[in-house]
Amino acid sequence: MASTPQPAEQSFAVAHPRFAGADFLGRVVPLPQPAGLVLVTSRLEPIFSNRSAIQILGYPDGAPADRAAVQQRLRTLLGTDMLATTQQIRIVFLSGRRTYICQSLVMEPLPGGDGSSVTALLLERRPRDPVAISELSRRFRLSSRESETVRHLIDGRSTKEVAARMGVSPHTVKQFVRLAMSKMGVSSRSAIVGKVLSN
Repeated sequence: MASTPQPAEQSFAVAHPRFAGADFLGRVVPLPQPAGLVLVTSRLEPIFSNRSAIQILGYPDGAPADRAAVQQRLRTLLGTDMLATTQQIRIVFLSGRRTYICQSLVMEPLPGGDGSSVTALLLERRPRDPVAISELSRRFRLSSRESETVRHLIDGRSTKEVAARMGVSPHTVKQFVRLAMSKMGVSSRSAIVGKVLSN
């Protein structure tokens, strides 16, 4: 029995779950980093966590060594050792160059459960303000592709990551960066980011 071949995009998405999206032209594009999720007790003892949360909390030193290290990082981040059962938290923090929002979601036990208090901590990447970038794009007369490149640089993406998201080669991304630097009167990628963030 012969198997039916799958289109290249579908095969690639199945083989590489991180790249399971497609743009309007049908090209495979990487999906954004999933949000981090940690379930904790009222004493911020981690019960469960997804891989993204561990990466976010462990940056730049790598994954925390054990549950106690995750608990200590959460206590430092939240500035407390205990969570009240009704306490709602929403804080902004940095992990490397990326900005995240930590929001608590109080989980209520289902009937017949043990009644233990559990809180979900959601760690989501904070979106950039697109207005500032569009304003700078007009001021410096950046093309739409140059603006898109600048937006990716602000999010801390590498040349390869930007190329994958834009569906172009890394060489083309470097050219967009050079054009943006020239138009903005700066001499480095970090100076582009600095100029955007200072406005």
